[in-house]
Amino acid sequence: MLDEIDKIILSQLGKNSRTSSQEIAHTLQEIGFTITDRAIRQRLSRLDKKKVILGYSVILNPNLVSERINRTILIKFKFSKNQHDSTERLAEYLNLSPYCIYAARLSGDFDWICHFVFSSTEQYDLETNNLLNRFSDLIADFRSYESKAIKSLPYALSNEHLLHDRKLQVYSILNSIKKYDNLKDRLSSIAESLVKYFDAKFARIWFYDKKSKSLVLKYSAGKYKNTEGEFSKIPLNSQKIGYVARTKKPAVSNDIAHDPRIKYHEWAKKEKLKSFAGYPLLYKGNVVAVLAMFSEKVLSPTDFEVLGMFSEEISKELSGFFEAEEFLKRT
Repeated sequence: MLDEIDKIILSQLGKNSRTSSQEIAHTLQEIGFTITDRAIRQRLSRLDKKKVILGYSVILNPNLVSERINRTILIKFKFSKNQHDSTERLAEYLNLSPYCIYAARLSGDFDWICHFVFSSTEQYDLETNNLLNRFSDLIADFRSYESKAIKSLPYALSNEHLLHDRKLQVYSILNSIKKYDNLKDRLSSIAESLVKYFDAKFARIWFYDKKSKSLVLKYSAGKYKNTEGEFSKIPLNSQKIGYVARTKKPAVSNDIAHDPRIKYHEWAKKEKLKSFAGYPLLYKGNVVAVLAMFSEKVLSPTDFEVLGMFSEEISKELSGFFEAEEFLKRT
């Protein structure tokens, strides 16, 4: 079983297998674990012996890999009584092949995918002929495609400690806004919290107006605090904020300078904006408002996940105010 420290060690090695035990120990110390580099080396030795770590790989520049002969192969199997044994032989063959850098079982129209890198066309022809002849009893359909590597990274465990730490931060923010006893102050605090704790350059909250079927900007924090202007009222059919309200789904981007949902790309470049995240605030399953932020930083999947959780919890926290509003309308 892997404990939390093991997972963080593997996460660091997944990013760079040359990371030293001293660097890993320093990272762990920064997030609250008291551990020495010697203890890290002992843990690495144990992970090696248990075959959790099978080896340490060099990551080649994808441009160098793409200069070689790259082929992605799709295979469809024949149905036969010996299919299981033949599949195991294929898996063993590909595991030992010096040309195969990736292989996996598929579900769908094809049963197997693998990627090969060769130094020459002759190598490719020989290996293909060998594969087809050796597994002729298994292969019903064989498709070969030229491919070009644009990214190459090792598998890395997600940093669960970071996610846990961010969740604690969310609940700390939620607790801090409870001190405000009116909706206006709470919403203002929420927008400001996105700027302060989530690295937003500016954050905004639009409320849905049923009569005009549009979103009206009510709160803005960070660099742009003004709630007037071009985006003070957004139609429901807009590609970004409107999409969140229409679908009740988040809209996120880590390349807003080229994202077609963003209206002013040159403005985004000038402001050095990298990411956008928009989330619905719901009451009884309906969209009440849209919470959005822009940041100069690229957000990780963990950041987007935590922001989604933050929005869900905000919806719950504000439900009492929305219920009170409904009650006042009926009386």
